[in-house]
Amino acid sequence: MLLRVLRLWLAALAAGVLLPGCGGEPQAVTPIDPGKDATTLIVLFHGFDREQEDLLPLRKLLREQFPAADILPLDLPFALLSTARPADVVARALARIDQAWSDRKASGGPYQHILLVGHSMGALYARKVYAAANGSKPGAPFEPDLAETLAALGAPGIDKERDWARQVDRLVLLAGMNRGWTISHHMSLQRALYMSAGSALGDAMGAFGKPPIVFSARRGAPFITQLRLQWLEMRTGLPHDQPPGRRATRCRTGPPVPGGACVVQLLGTKDDLVPPDDNIDLITGDDFVYLDVPRSGHADVVEVADPEHGAGRARVLLDALTKSEFGDAAVQPVGKAPVTDPTVKDVVFVMHGIRDEGYWTEKIARRIVHMGRERKLPLIATETSSYGYFPMFSFLRPGARQEKVEWLMDRYTEAKAQYPAAAFSYVGHSHGTYLIAKALEDYPAVRFKNVAFAGSVVHRDYGWPELIRQGRVSRVLNFLASADWVVAWFPNALQEVGIQDLGSAGHDGFRLNPEVNTRRAAGGHSAALDEGWWDTIAGFVLTGQYQEPHGVRIVDKADGWVRYPAYAAWAIWILIAVVLLWILRRLLRWRVREWVKTLAVVGYAALVWTVLTRF
Repeated sequence: MLLRVLRLWLAALAAGVLLPGCGGEPQAVTPIDPGKDATTLIVLFHGFDREQEDLLPLRKLLREQFPAADILPLDLPFALLSTARPADVVARALARIDQAWSDRKASGGPYQHILLVGHSMGALYARKVYAAANGSKPGAPFEPDLAETLAALGAPGIDKERDWARQVDRLVLLAGMNRGWTISHHMSLQRALYMSAGSALGDAMGAFGKPPIVFSARRGAPFITQLRLQWLEMRTGLPHDQPPGRRATRCRTGPPVPGGACVVQLLGTKDDLVPPDDNIDLITGDDFVYLDVPRSGHADVVEVADPEHGAGRARVLLDALTKSEFGDAAVQPVGKAPVTDPTVKDVVFVMHGIRDEGYWTEKIARRIVHMGRERKLPLIATETSSYGYFPMFSFLRPGARQEKVEWLMDRYTEAKAQYPAAAFSYVGHSHGTYLIAKALEDYPAVRFKNVAFAGSVVHRDYGWPELIRQGRVSRVLNFLASADWVVAWFPNALQEVGIQDLGSAGHDGFRLNPEVNTRRAAGGHSAALDEGWWDTIAGFVLTGQYQEPHGVRIVDKADGWVRYPAYAAWAIWILIAVVLLWILRRLLRWRVREWVKTLAVVGYAALVWTVLTRF
């Protein structure tokens, strides 16, 4: 059975690299379906594991209703095992619309109206294309590889608004997974098992540097978090003409403004793939118009030719494309968007590490708020949410660590929406230090002012100087500990052999980083979380200034019993493996009844597994 699974994974990895349309190969170019003297362009983005041929009935409906419009169907590399880069997909979509705009402008004048229509994952990419068309904003820059791909294609960059951006009147999202997909309890057992297996396969592909593109739409993933932050930045300051206390029931009218296109989202009434709180993003989509599509699920919401329910779907879709007033037909989503509070000027995240429920985070957060009041600083908010107990085995799996990074970025986006005028700072311990370090690497729109680390498991060569140069981080304080054998022996060993992206910064500091203020506390892995350090941490994250604490001991170097074994930390892993195998060998050679031996081996295996997965 194990060999069969392994063969399947290897075949999938090969397919992800070799299948046409995967691995970043150029997408097929579908010609425009032209109208007569068109002044309108309709761009279609199909969903995951679909092709433009699946939208032929939809295209036929659009042609009947908009006989003069040009219809541009984009062929996107959304195959099941596609490993295309999201930036490449967005860049080629932008370049294709650029070309259509240029051709139309040369032949009969520019388009007066542009409509973007996307289904499922295609809805996310439609939003990303529109955001990119409006140009990069300083507060939430776009990914560097997007600009690189545009340059390689000979297309305009993203430093300024495109000529056609203001002609985009409307985006229509059919079952758009605006917060991304997650595996949740609302799914059927069959779908949950299928998606769990797919996630495991995707993690395996990601370990080879080829994550499937569907992972770009997972909740909290870099693509989707970047999109949400860029959307918030793009929509900041737009006029909203909805009645107070109600969400959007109409598309705003008036002259086009940057980023001001109306967004109408169609919700399947029986969507069994994406739960309501992922379809309806109350953070970045509070001004969307939401319409229910009767008797429709996530996949068939686009099947307008269905003999039984197609007419109802077509009617809602055409309303979404043409109406300006929706009245009571617009859904008022259950749930509350976060109350925006522009008076808060500082937000501090306090994040715990592995094998820790994070109860201490609230204590440090309270000290930070108290100090802010004492110093009469502007209002301060803290974020101390817990990502749950995280055992050793999960910590050693890159896929599991990445899930927690994505969780943190989901929280970050919500906080950005709630506190739009605030600067963000961060206090992290152990795995909490990895979360923000990885986020700063993968999410260019993420920024933190002051960052304090304790018991850090980040690589020694982490690039703080570049982040500081870019203005994405202001100051860093890194607490070491004299007896932190956890970091010295384990992440340090992985750093030495070049496995994974963990390291020993909590044991021996960041190498060649003069911008990082380093202090060594006397004690173990959590030494810097002692109450004596709280005022020092609070003062640093609020002001960026370090003050020596009182009543705690600061030392110059690590204890010898920790420092000397750390020079050959890899040998400790080998020793542990040898001891575990020796115990197993002794059990297997134990001269007792077979059933007793079997119970002993099973019990031993269960003990080891419990230690790895529960502690």
